[in-house]
Amino acid sequence: MRIDSYSGLGIVQPLDKSVKSLAKTNRDLNKILERLSTALRINRASDDAAGLGVSEMLRTQIRGFKMATRNVEDAMSALNIAEGVGNEVSQMIQRQRELALQAASDTLTDEQRQNLNVEYQALTEEINRITNATQFNTQPVANGTGLSSGTAQIQAGANSNEAITIPSANMTANALLITGTSITTRESALTALERLDNALNTLNSQRTELGAMTNRFESTIRNIMVSEVNTQAAESVLRDQDMAMGLAELTRNKLLTQGTMSAFSRFREISVNHLLGLLK
Repeated sequence: MRIDSYSGLGIVQPLDKSVKSLAKTNRDLNKILERLSTALRINRASDDAAGLGVSEMLRTQIRGFKMATRNVEDAMSALNIAEGVGNEVSQMIQRQRELALQAASDTLTDEQRQNLNVEYQALTEEINRITNATQFNTQPVANGTGLSSGTAQIQAGANSNEAITIPSANMTANALLITGTSITTRESALTALERLDNALNTLNSQRTELGAMTNRFESTIRNIMVSEVNTQAAESVLRDQDMAMGLAELTRNKLLTQGTMSAFSRFREISVNHLLGLLK
């Protein structure tokens, strides 16, 4: 017998309420099952419009933090390469200084100084070669251009105004003012010695700036990681499903469904008996 068959008996209203209650419980149950299966409290905007807007903004920041970390790590790699060049250049200049000191002594003949000068000039050429050839991602890191120009910026945060400028680094023989020096005479050796001392001071200053920037980048990464973890936690509170609460709601709605079905079945049984009684 259909529901409208009970209209003349005054029992349609309670029956209709039972059906609507059962439908609502089923909708709630399906929503809870979806949340538990995806582990997300918000699966679509209608689940929590305001919460979705905030969580999407937080997700944007989280992805920004991840990319900023990668940018800073790349910059640190470039600085480490530049520092490696600085170390080699320093070693070569130290060797040139030894040769200049040796040539500055009159215990050597000019012919012997010429032999020392061959090694001296070869070291100058090698300084220029490695400083111009060393690159990171096809960009020079030690000759005053590219990443070593002093204008290269690293995006070190999730927002547009968080850039850090890499310090300049020019370790070429030309920049250190040792190109053209020689040790073929005692006088030229003394001049070269003065130039080499100044070159070492300049080189040490540049290496100090590179080291300080590397330390700064390490601090930047630590700060970004802390911000990322805390932002992920905030986003999780908004978007992720509380599994314990979800299981409790699932159990509650299952009980409601079972109770409503039982009541509905009992109601139909009573209604049928009531109709039979009236027909007798």
